[in-house]
Amino acid sequence: MKRSVKKAVTTAIFASVCGGVSADPGKAEWHQWGGPQRNFTAKTDQLADEWPDDGPRRLWKRKLGSGFSAIVVDDGVLYTMYRKQKKNMFEQTIALDARTGKKVWEKRNKAKVPDSVESWGKDFSGPNATPLIVGERLYTVGRNATIHCRQKADGKILWTHELSADFGAQLAVCGFSPSPIAFGDTIILPVGRAQQNGKNEESLVAFDQSSGDAVWRSQTFEIDHSSPILIDFEGSKQLVVFARGRLIGVDPNSGAALWEHRVAERDSRVTPVWDGKDTVFFSGGDMGWAIKLAKKDGETVPERLWASNKAPLGWNTPVLFGDLLVGGKRGDHTRGLLMGVDFRTGKRLWSAYGFPMASCVGGGNKVVILGHKGKLTLATVTTDALTIRSQHQLTEQESLTVPTLVGTTLYVRDEKNIMALDLGAGAAG
Repeated sequence: MKRSVKKAVTTAIFASVCGGVSADPGKAEWHQWGGPQRNFTAKTDQLADEWPDDGPRRLWKRKLGSGFSAIVVDDGVLYTMYRKQKKNMFEQTIALDARTGKKVWEKRNKAKVPDSVESWGKDFSGPNATPLIVGERLYTVGRNATIHCRQKADGKILWTHELSADFGAQLAVCGFSPSPIAFGDTIILPVGRAQQNGKNEESLVAFDQSSGDAVWRSQTFEIDHSSPILIDFEGSKQLVVFARGRLIGVDPNSGAALWEHRVAERDSRVTPVWDGKDTVFFSGGDMGWAIKLAKKDGETVPERLWASNKAPLGWNTPVLFGDLLVGGKRGDHTRGLLMGVDFRTGKRLWSAYGFPMASCVGGGNKVVILGHKGKLTLATVTTDALTIRSQHQLTEQESLTVPTLVGTTLYVRDEKNIMALDLGAGAAG
């Protein structure tokens, strides 16, 4: 069933670039936006090489609703947010048995979609942000920038904030999108900049995980849809935020500014991509950039490694395989351009069409690609080409939420349903 794009390649070549790592399915989890390392990659080498003609084995499927909140998984239970109907007054937070799809608990909170949104002619009802699991707590942020801390076991609310009223949070037409991140005993979230009582509010807030009190507030910037990441550079943690027109590094202990790199493009949708050493990639509009960090006189200094209009990986966050970035082109809704980009130079190495508004998840030496029209693809990639191993028309509904890969189980949601698929080698027959 496999076919190659541009050049024939072999899995053996790819393995030399980015070898797969085994994972214990019983311990595999996905606690936050982007997975364990916030890089949309699961550590597994147990995915099937290809699927049967009728696609991967479906474990279960059930109705859900609209929204773009991704799925998180912990201890056999998955969590996400949705809206039962696009004009419904409430958002739902739901916990499901990961093995069967049966409901464990479900809670709702009021989140009216503003009447002005309807004039845009698109569905901006949300919710957009992805929940965060820390210990026995679940943190969610709704379409209208309301953050809830819930007990993971039963959904009971422990604390909440209306971020617009309490912290001057910026709310886009399509709703609030950044997903929270945990650091130490805090939850950190970019809330953006809004005029409040004649002054600019601080745009980055750290909340105490147990009480919800603001531990620190800092910086002033506008936000779009990008979520922050934590990096370890030269032995210290840094929070990296892609704000409108700039990439920012701050101390997660205090919110103090460490460095900043400005760009002309103000679109900031994707999550920054960290190579684990010294370089960060980010993309907005029709451009992609790589910033290399260096230590000079004890300070972190950002230096532009490259900027390229050949690397507009700005639709969904791309996945890094060794030194190869794989992701879809921003704004290409029809031809569906997927590309491989050299992380070190910004050079486009290959292109493949037929993946409109695609989201990607890496698993060992393979990439799973979901197009917004519901086509699911299993492929391998090298610096020479993308090799399609199998494809399957999975959904008939629009599918814009990034899938979640836990062990060999893929969790997918579309505009009406949520489902679990077995992508393991044994399931391929």
